[in-house]
Amino acid sequence: MRTSALWLIWLVLPVFVTAYHYGPGQAWLARDQAAEMIRVAQSKSVTAAEAQEVAYQTQLDVLVARRTAFIAGVDWKTQPDHPLAVSVMDATGKQNAAYEHAAELWHGTVELYGNATETLLKAMAQSNSKDAGLPRADQELLESLRWAEARAMVRSGEVFNGIEQLQALLDLRVAESRELAASGDVDASAELPVDAIREELAAAQYIGARLLREEGRAPEVWRPVANQARQHYRYLAANENRSSDDAISANPGGESENLGRDQKLQRNLEQVLNLEQSSSDQLEGLPLPRKAPLARRPGDGEPGDRPGKGPGRGPLQDGPPASGAGIPGPYGAGW
Repeated sequence: MRTSALWLIWLVLPVFVTAYHYGPGQAWLARDQAAEMIRVAQSKSVTAAEAQEVAYQTQLDVLVARRTAFIAGVDWKTQPDHPLAVSVMDATGKQNAAYEHAAELWHGTVELYGNATETLLKAMAQSNSKDAGLPRADQELLESLRWAEARAMVRSGEVFNGIEQLQALLDLRVAESRELAASGDVDASAELPVDAIREELAAAQYIGARLLREEGRAPEVWRPVANQARQHYRYLAANENRSSDDAISANPGGESENLGRDQKLQRNLEQVLNLEQSSSDQLEGLPLPRKAPLARRPGDGEPGDRPGKGPGRGPLQDGPPASGAGIPGPYGAGW
């Protein structure tokens, strides 16, 4: 009897193994694959950040070379053979190469985070009930990945694609915060990093407006984007006492002096005002933010390109910027 039972177990064991492999085992495998993608993406983002810093320093070198030529009365554009003009062009070549290298690294990081997100969604779809939706822990993980992906998008030159994703994430968190506050769950509401997302979005909008100006776009195109950044910074500065201590300081101005959070927010607000009020010639002497790309990547979106919205939503009013359209799909439940 014992031998028969053992033979029976031996015969049916492959059935259970196969069922597990094509059932829960696939979900676990997908999660392991996603975890490896996230690890590689995080490592690549560190490398990209280092390359970004190198590129930023080359930009400063270009500005110094241009300033030296200007003081010496040399027009490097019309006197290309002058030694100072050659220095400007050499520095510019190094700058362009450095920024292109950094942008490619950031673009690779975007792809890794995107692949990790899609892999996780497949795993979650296999392991979770369709009616139950995603557990809160899974939603937070996906939001963290979208956050990291959006930041990498902006740095890679996909500025308005990143802005769209940051705006979607902000809309989601604002809605959740309001629901929790309405239910009386104040502590949980305070844990939502709404202000951190808003600050990152403001920095991205500042970068987007600055690059649009450098592209020669009309004020009707770049000014609403700058206005959105200004409104976000003004809202953050007015509500600084409620801000999370862990909020990310995006600092579009570039330098990271030893300033308090309120001072940084005020400086960022001034940077946006300067962008709106400065002439094109004045902007040429100001460096792009430390974490900004040199130019937008081909295929980047346009201001106002959001689901259900036409280009250009126009300026926002003072106070909290209004929520836009819903979260773009398909990102699964909660997205």
